[in-house]
Amino acid sequence: MAIQHQFFPVTCLGLVLLNLFTFAYHFTGSTLFNTLSNSVSLLLISFSVYVLILGKEGSGFYKILLVFACVLVGTSFLANFGAFEIADALKLLSLYTFYIAGRSVGARWHPVEKLCIYALVALPFIFKLVGTTKLFVGADFPDVFAYFPNTNTAALYFTASLFALSHWFESKILILQFVNVVVMNRVGAALATILAIAMCSVFPLSKAKFVALFALVIASLFAYALGALDRLLTGLDAIALIWSLDPSTVSRMTYKQLIHLTGTTDLSAFFRIIHWTNIWDYYSSQGLGGILFGYGAGQTSIIAVIPVPPHNDYLRVLAEFGPLSFLAFVVFVLSIVFSLKQQGAKTLFTVLLIYFLSENLIDNFTSMTLFFSYAGRLTSAASSGDSSA
Repeated sequence: MAIQHQFFPVTCLGLVLLNLFTFAYHFTGSTLFNTLSNSVSLLLISFSVYVLILGKEGSGFYKILLVFACVLVGTSFLANFGAFEIADALKLLSLYTFYIAGRSVGARWHPVEKLCIYALVALPFIFKLVGTTKLFVGADFPDVFAYFPNTNTAALYFTASLFALSHWFESKILILQFVNVVVMNRVGAALATILAIAMCSVFPLSKAKFVALFALVIASLFAYALGALDRLLTGLDAIALIWSLDPSTVSRMTYKQLIHLTGTTDLSAFFRIIHWTNIWDYYSSQGLGGILFGYGAGQTSIIAVIPVPPHNDYLRVLAEFGPLSFLAFVVFVLSIVFSLKQQGAKTLFTVLLIYFLSENLIDNFTSMTLFFSYAGRLTSAASSGDSSA
C-alpha cells in the first residue's frame, strides 16, 4: 500500500510520540525533549504536504485556498520582515495542509488510530499521577493541567480527541463531551458546547438529540448547585459592566480599581476585552500596509500592553496577517463545518469555531492536527467507505 494511504496511522503515532516528548520535557525540564517534540511536529507537517501533493481526491478548491493563504502569509512576512515568527505562520498554514491531506487518503479506518487516540487521552492523566510540570510554575500559571498551561487548553485537547473518535462513537460522542466539560469544569468549554448543540442539533430533534439535551440540562443544574457556574455568572456581570462603562474607559483602570468596582478578583472577561481593544487599536492605527498585511505573525505578545497572545484566534489572524488572510481562514473553517454530515462531529467542530473566539487554540498542535486531519477524512467523498473497528 502506498505510503500516503498510511497518513492517519503515521499521524496518530507521530502525535503519541510528540506528546511523550512533551511529557518528558515538562517532567524533566530538559530542552532536548522540546527539540524532539518540535522536530516531530515539523515532520508531520512535511508529511501532510507530501500526502496532499500526491492525493487524487477532489480537493481543488482547498488547494487553491491553501496557495492563496501561502501567498498572503508570504506577503505578510515580507511586509513585516524581521518582526515575523515563522513557527506561528506554519501553525496557521498546517491547518490547511492537514485538512487537505485528510481528504486525500480515502476512507479506510485503521484500528491503530483508535488505540493512538486512546493513548493521547490517557497521557495527560498519567502525567498528573506521576508528577508536575517544571515549566508552568508561579503566579502566571494558576490553572495548570498536566503539561497544558491551563484547563481550557486541556478541555480543547480532549474535545479534539473525541472529534477524531466520532466515527466510532457517532452520536454517543456528545455524551462523552459532557463528561469532558464536567471533568474540566471550564466555563468556555461548557458555553461553547451548549451553543454548538443549540446551533447544530436542535432541528430536527431526534430521540438521541433529545436524550443528549436532557442530559445537558441535568448536568447544568448539578453544576449550578455545586457552584461550578459561579465563574460564568461573574463573567457575564463583568461583561455587562464593561459595556456600560465603555471598554476604553476600563482599559485605563488599575487592577485594584477593577476589583473594587466588580467585587471580584476573577477578571478574565475584563482582561480579554481590554486586550482585544488594545490589539484592535494598535492594528487599526497602522498604515495601509499594516492594515492589509497585519503587523506580523507572533508579534501580539510583543507589542500589546498585556504581553500575551490575543486569546481570540480570529482577531489574531486578522491583526497579525491581515483581512485577506482572515477572510480565507473564515471561509475555510465555515466550509468544513457546513460539509460535515455526522451530527456529533459537526457539533464538536462547531465547539472549536466558537472556542476560537476566546482562546489561543491554533498554538495547540496536537488538537489542531486531530481536528483538521479528521475533518478532512469526515468530509471526504469516500468517507462512507470501509470501516475497521
